[in-house]
Amino acid sequence: MENNENQTESFFDLLEKPDIDPERFFKLVDSSVRGLREFRLIAASIELGVFEALKVPLPAGVLAEKLGCDPVLMPHFCESLHSLGLLDRFEEGIHEDVKAQMREKDESEVGTENPNPDSGGMNVGAVYLVSELSATYLLENSPFSQQHYLAERLRNAELWTRLPEIMMKGPEIVEKGHFFGEVVHCMAENAHCGLLQDTVRVVLEHVDFTNVKKLLDLGGGHGLYAIVFSKLNEGLQAFVFDLPPVTHKTKYFIEKYGASNVDIIPGDFFTDEIGSGYDLIFSSFNPGGKVPSLIPKISEALNPGGVFVTRQVPDEKMKSSPLLSLDWNLWTFEDVKKGGSGYSFENSVPFSEYIEMLGNYGLEVFRALDMKDGSRIVFAWKV
Repeated sequence: MENNENQTESFFDLLEKPDIDPERFFKLVDSSVRGLREFRLIAASIELGVFEALKVPLPAGVLAEKLGCDPVLMPHFCESLHSLGLLDRFEEGIHEDVKAQMREKDESEVGTENPNPDSGGMNVGAVYLVSELSATYLLENSPFSQQHYLAERLRNAELWTRLPEIMMKGPEIVEKGHFFGEVVHCMAENAHCGLLQDTVRVVLEHVDFTNVKKLLDLGGGHGLYAIVFSKLNEGLQAFVFDLPPVTHKTKYFIEKYGASNVDIIPGDFFTDEIGSGYDLIFSSFNPGGKVPSLIPKISEALNPGGVFVTRQVPDEKMKSSPLLSLDWNLWTFEDVKKGGSGYSFENSVPFSEYIEMLGNYGLEVFRALDMKDGSRIVFAWKV
């Protein structure tokens, strides 16, 4: 009798809906999984060489054979990339060389049974080609290629797969010089896609470069800013200051763009001298860009009337992204402790407070601009 009552109660429980709308939960989970699928799809495409192979139009079957992939999965793979706008698809107009490849394969298979008659094999009705989006950002020889950026994103995604372990043991310790040396190409690729051009334009609008003879790109990494500024003013001598493993990479970009009037200064700006006699000191997303102890060093290195230009993401923008703050704190440097919010360190202060402190060391702010990416660029001259 008791069992029957329990069964009856369980049956009526099935007719009750949860008080909290399930749509919110399922949308959250499904959108997260969709993002994971899309990212893994792009990463796999790079690893397999899909985009490089599709610089010429190919059917999915030919592509599968060329890359040594499963012919049944490849049509679905290509369609998924097409749905993201990374491949163009054409129903007609197959190139003659592609048709020839298909004819040769058909002739070689005469008398053999297709083991996957419903797989589509080589789909004669559709060919795929890199889209403008993938050709711009995912081909190796594109000037705007983001393959280093994607490799860095993949390393970050792998870090998140170890989240339970990191939560138990604490942040992963990263060697500072090696880390920045690895990501410098990633940062260069990002900068080349608009950040560099927009920043240079704004700086030129607010600084008279005819009076700038000596420039320091502090924590400049790839050195692209110093390189562009030097190209726009041939009488300028520019220096890129960064950690030795980073400046080793900087040399690559200096040589690549033939910037003979740009040189490097290897060092740690927290402990080493940064030079002197500068007419302009430029700092863009510098990890030390909110550390007050560097302000006296920057001021002393500037000539009277010299300009300090710094660009950072204001703290109020960072606090709005707990996930980004968590991501920032999943790893750290052995000799430097990070702050609670993203892109800050233990000895950092809010960017607004940092800017107010400039006046204490003879640096007078004359312009502050909010950029479209959420960052803020501040100009101060040495009085």
